[in-house]
Amino acid sequence: MNWVGVPPDRFYSEAETFVSGLIHTAEEFDFDIPSLGYDVYNIEAEAMGQPLHLTEGQAPVIDKDAILLKEKVDLLHLRPPEAGLAGRMPFILDVHRLYRERLGFDPAFQFCAPFSLATLVRGYVNFIQDIYADPEFAHDILIFLTEQVIAPWIRAQKRAFPGTMAAVGADALCSPPMVNSQIIEQFSIPYILRLRELCDLDVMVVNWWGDSHFEDVEWFLELKLRVACGVIRAQDPDVARLGPRVFKEFARKHALTLELGLGDVLLNQGPREEIEERIRYYISEAAEGGRFILYLASINSDTPPDHIRTAVAAVKEFGRYT
Repeated sequence: MNWVGVPPDRFYSEAETFVSGLIHTAEEFDFDIPSLGYDVYNIEAEAMGQPLHLTEGQAPVIDKDAILLKEKVDLLHLRPPEAGLAGRMPFILDVHRLYRERLGFDPAFQFCAPFSLATLVRGYVNFIQDIYADPEFAHDILIFLTEQVIAPWIRAQKRAFPGTMAAVGADALCSPPMVNSQIIEQFSIPYILRLRELCDLDVMVVNWWGDSHFEDVEWFLELKLRVACGVIRAQDPDVARLGPRVFKEFARKHALTLELGLGDVLLNQGPREEIEERIRYYISEAAEGGRFILYLASINSDTPPDHIRTAVAAVKEFGRYT
């Protein structure tokens, strides 16, 4: 958005502006794939009537002073949106269509996962308190969001693009240390699996982070595996703390594609020599045998362009199979 000089109210509402800016920026920095990333956490919430907050130079965020479920009784009055037609859902469908036309392949559908969506419409602290003080109500929220909001939205995307066979959920708000393993097992995984039952395609979540907060990291990776479909992902600072080998061995054991994310702190602060060295290290430890993706995590408008170009050049140099 900032690279092409478009304000957020236009960039996140005009499909042509969005896709053109995405492709142009990817070409400017020589990315292999123009990754289709938008403010995915907002789409279902906004379609239900959740106000958003716009700040110059930033992506839209939920207006925390105007959450939909301020009181428990509000759930009784919450109405599901008209899937594919409410809020900016038509914008997202147009984005997918243009992306497909310009690049020649179908990106996976995206959605806000049930747990993360619940924290946005109820408020994070409120929802965590519900989990412990009134778990039945917490489940009621998740059931409503899963079955009446998210699943219809995924199915609407599927009707528009029947050839696409995967939907990827954004669920970073369900990551340790913000939650524990019991919350993940009881209040996140069952609802992701429920979406698989309701939608005729591969539904997955891959963006839980916090692996390094577990003594037995493989146990946490097994939790990730339950909601993955052929892909396992980890990013800094977890990969920097644990090393890439533990993730590579798990991916090889389960015949998974491995994605590792280079952290935003390093990309923002550098120095360039350390960016090059970490990329060399990650590739040398994790790229053997293929099925490896390296991505640059949380690039923002303040990230020095030279650092991004350094990272891409390092991948081109070290990421060649012999």
